[in-house]
Amino acid sequence: MLQEVADCALVPSGAGFNDKLNRAAYTAGGLVAAGHLDPRDAERLLLEAAEHARPGHEQRSLSTIRGGMTAGRARPLNPGGRP
Repeated sequence: MLQEVADCALVPSGAGFNDKLNRAAYTAGGLVAAGHLDPRDAERLLLEAAEHARPGHEQRSLSTIRGGMTAGRARPLNPGGRP
């Protein structure tokens, strides 16, 4: 999940970074909702990966992360499938 975000550092701007960050945050939100991940840890790790990939865009990345995690929390995610 984090690797896809971090890998965006290897490609130029406009390569779907925001979409990948949003999908990772959505997944993290689902894991948080199911009790598998601490929300503060998830946000911090996602923000670190985003800052590595696109330095200097912290506020935009944080907004994407929080929005994705909020949406993901509506659908708890259990590894191995949804309940």
